[in-house]
Amino acid sequence: MKRIAENQMLLCGKGKCCPVITKIDEDNYEVKDDDGNVIRVKKHELEMVTDAIKALDEPEDRDVICG
Repeated sequence: MKRIAENQMLLCGKGKCCPVITKIDEDNYEVKDDDGNVIRVKKHELEMVTDAIKALDEPEDRDVICG
């Protein structure tokens, strides 16, 4: 990761993937992908991304409890 502005982080992975996360305000963020697509999400939604990835890597027959 690399800070590219006071409110922006560049997420570089292995290869060409380098999305940019921009903090809009205390509760809202913007994610821009390599193709220029942009989504706006709440902070708590971004915080759940890691848990979602872990859940998707689990076997399908395993229950996931959120909250």
